[in-house]
Amino acid sequence: MKKTVLAILMLCAAVVAQAQVSESGNWYDGDLCYSAKNMAGGKVLLNATAEGEELEFMLVPVAGKKDTYTVADGPNDYLNLFENIATVRHQKREGLDVLCFYDSDNLLQTVMSNETEWDAQKLNIARFKEQIVGKYEQKGGPGELIIEWDKVVDNSVPADYEVETFNGMVSGYITITPEVAERGHRLQGTWEIVFTLDGLVLYSLTLNEDYGAGFWQRDGVNQIEFHKSNPDESRFAYAGAILLNDRRFRWMSGSTLRIMRNEIMARHGYRFQSKDLQEYFSSMPWYKPAASNDEVKLSFVEQLNVELIKAVENDPYHDDYVTEPQQ
Repeated sequence: MKKTVLAILMLCAAVVAQAQVSESGNWYDGDLCYSAKNMAGGKVLLNATAEGEELEFMLVPVAGKKDTYTVADGPNDYLNLFENIATVRHQKREGLDVLCFYDSDNLLQTVMSNETEWDAQKLNIARFKEQIVGKYEQKGGPGELIIEWDKVVDNSVPADYEVETFNGMVSGYITITPEVAERGHRLQGTWEIVFTLDGLVLYSLTLNEDYGAGFWQRDGVNQIEFHKSNPDESRFAYAGAILLNDRRFRWMSGSTLRIMRNEIMARHGYRFQSKDLQEYFSSMPWYKPAASNDEVKLSFVEQLNVELIKAVENDPYHDDYVTEPQQ
């Protein structure tokens, strides 16, 4: 009898150790918004809808490990997109409330953040815009390109633009419509934006009606390269401010990802051992080496972004997704 009571108490302690996963707002994985429902035994049921299909999975507490779960199928036999995840950790730090999904090698694969916005498409568009806004100079060409939240200003000519989505997910395309029709705008039309090490490339697109409405493809006519205007700004400064769980960076080359990941640390003065990284960051006016790497402290967002980038770098199929022009 005493052994039974002790076992029950230990089980209860394991369950109590789990901080409750919020049921308010939604859990955003960079593409979709999941709702959460706390169940008996500390389990958490998460559900989403994509293209009319129900998605669902269950977080099952790991006994004796605080805020740690395994993934199981939900009770309704809906599609589980996270069945290959080994461990999920619930963390609350620095104003972030996140679920971190790790594979069997303990590499961070996905981060779900708790958001008050319920519309996944709005979140997708906002995250994309946060990464493209800025001032750029055309390589070998005239004028400055300024991408604002709702405008593209090219050679002082403004135009509204819209972010193209497919089934609510950002495609990486924008459509520019001249705001002042009589003045024209050389970038009128739809463009694919591809991130590069020093800026971005715009590829002009055309509709291929053979594949149905909304199917865009590069027309091979215009390819315009831009680099960041201000050398005093780090290229990937946004990686220190926003959680990159949308993983737009997976379209970048491995060499660019390596710079992006290390730039997060360089902004804090990290001293590099690799000669190429030493040379690269020493050429940046904003880089100020710390006296010791022990002084380098990353924010929680930066730590998560470093891990997410590293996982993509280690993906053996990564090269299949790369669209960035090779250096």
